Amino acid sequence: MSMFEIRSVDLKEVPGNDFIKFLRIEIPERKGHGPVRFARVRYALNGDHIEQENGLPMDLGKGIFTATLEDDELGEMSREELEQTLQKAAVEIIRIVRKALGKELDIPGILKSILKKDYPYLKYDDLYSKPPDVLKCHVRDSSCPRQIEDIFQIAHRLRRATGEDYIVAYSGSSNDDANFDETWTRFSLRRFDFRETKSNRV
Repeated sequence: MSMFEIRSVDLKEVPGNDFIKFLRIEIPERKGHGPVRFARVRYALNGDHIEQENGLPMDLGKGIFTATLEDDELGEMSREELEQTLQKAAVEIIRIVRKALGKELDIPGILKSILKKDYPYLKYDDLYSKPPDVLKCHVRDSSCPRQIEDIFQIAHRLRRATGEDYIVAYSGSSNDDANFDETWTRFSLRRFDFRETKSNRV
């Protein structure tokens, strides 16, 4: 007797193009433990509705496809165009799956995990954050070297992990002689569809 059941979630509203159409995602669920991290996306090619034999594997935790089509399946579509299509689709698929599963994301927990693993000079600000709409972080020690690119990389990784788009804002030293990219001390990530009525200051 199998320990898993397959849950199917419709993906026909996920945008594809004339070449690839997303049909559904199959999510294995371990009995008594809920869905597992890895799933398979079923699709059709070349404008027809014939489901392809091999689905595309997806990591629901990272929000990415873990494999792509073979070269002989691409036809006239370029590899670059396919990858862009898959990246955009992955964001929407994650949203649909989480809504279907009724899964509440611990977005602050995900962000803290990212910071702890790769950006230890940064700290999540529990006091002033308003998750999931506004997430704030600051530099632990103003003498720490920092990279402005880190902020945008963090926002990108959070988007891939949650399926949510976040807008970056950062602030710090107002000294005209300082390189602001090296003297910022705090930043905020604001969810794209968040309607804030107060000041947009960090």
